Amino acid sequence: MSHRTLSQEELAATAAGDRAFEGMLFSSALDLNAVDLSEATFTDCRFEPMRLAGAKFAKARFVGCSWFDAEKRKGCTFAFCDLQSAEIAKCNVATGRFERCDLYDLTATDSSFRGAQFHQSSFSKTISRRSTLTGASFERCNISFADLSGLFLQNCAFRSCKLSEASFIDTDLSEATLIGCALDRIDWERARLLGADLRGSELSGLNLAVLADYAGLKISDSEQAEILGQLGVDVHPSSKEID
Repeated sequence: MSHRTLSQEELAATAAGDRAFEGMLFSSALDLNAVDLSEATFTDCRFEPMRLAGAKFAKARFVGCSWFDAEKRKGCTFAFCDLQSAEIAKCNVATGRFERCDLYDLTATDSSFRGAQFHQSSFSKTISRRSTLTGASFERCNISFADLSGLFLQNCAFRSCKLSEASFIDTDLSEATLIGCALDRIDWERARLLGADLRGSELSGLNLAVLADYAGLKISDSEQAEILGQLGVDVHPSSKEID
């Protein structure tokens, strides 16, 4: 579709008004640093590759938007941005960089985060000195080749997502849900899967020996031969099955 280029004046006016953007092109010439677009709605908008620093998109909703330039094969960088409780649906965020962003309670469906990086971003919210909530939800998203290393993703949900060759090095996925996902060829080095639910997922390459913790891990019985095989254990039919 054809997008209409948004001017700085229109941006300011819409931000002060109904905060509804539709079919707009956010060019790299726009100054979006520290802009507050919390609770705004973006429908079928396109963002040229740019760096957004300190922008606020808390509770914003993005539908059919793209932050990826296919010709340049380059995405946007979000630095110190607030995306708490933002909703992303049918969007392309491929190769995007999220640097020290607040992503607590983010919801994404049918979207691409292929090759995205989440350097020191947080999916947690501090309630008190002793209480912290962590959460986010991804459904039917392509997160292949993404760098999710070093993140705290406890209780986060990934359903029917493609995470092939993603990095979970030093990532805490305790009590996380990864049901029906493609989890092949992932780097699991020192990841924590305490109580995580991986049932119905494709787990080729998952070696329990490299994990920091996997007590209470749930997998489908169809995957047990693959998991034990990585540990050097051959699974054979029981004596009854042999008879």
